[in-house]
Amino acid sequence: MQVPKIDAAILAFQDWILTDEALAYLPLWETQKNWQTHFNVEAKDLAESYDLALDSKTNRRHYRRGGYDPKRAMLAIMRWEPDFVREAFRDLFSEDRDLEGRVGRFGFYINELFNRFRDAHPKDRTPSHNHDDDYNMVSLYLMGQYPEKYAPYSTALLQTICEKLGAKTVPPAADFARYTKLLQTLRSFLLKDELVMERYAAALRESDYQEESALLVWWFFKMVEKEDLAAD
Repeated sequence: MQVPKIDAAILAFQDWILTDEALAYLPLWETQKNWQTHFNVEAKDLAESYDLALDSKTNRRHYRRGGYDPKRAMLAIMRWEPDFVREAFRDLFSEDRDLEGRVGRFGFYINELFNRFRDAHPKDRTPSHNHDDDYNMVSLYLMGQYPEKYAPYSTALLQTICEKLGAKTVPPAADFARYTKLLQTLRSFLLKDELVMERYAAALRESDYQEESALLVWWFFKMVEKEDLAAD
């Protein structure tokens, strides 16, 4: 990536942080705090732990969409086969294992479990889970478990960031590992900008996660995605 383009984007980010558009994303920090507070993969009642971790009146749009409801679907299979789901989360959160392998296996396991749940409950009308959709839900779980390292993923966002910030290559398909590396790489640029950090701290609410979070970099990515930086 080209440093002059990164620096120009950070200048724009300083002012963007103060906008209503930027502040509309804060519920994700609330999700992160809720997850840190409530989720425990070893909890006796895994479904209750998961439900509380994603319980918020302001962030439901992050896990409930048009024709599917990942949270409702996950709660259904957790109540049906909690040990299998528990093992899937254990594997996902095992940082000593290959990242691509973990996220791929998680999507596969949850899809298989949900299909089995549907077969066992043919009259059930639980919406589709969609955990195999572009790593979106998987990235939310990782974001909650390891706030300093992960943030919400989409392939379109990764491609746009690479294009606008001058990367030598733009991934033609999903690349969760590269995205995670970019979160780490761009963090150093943001952390050394005093105005960014001052305004970031001021923006966070009491209900939001306050410790080091890769969401800061994701926030920057969302600005880059939306803003016209061609003149910079």
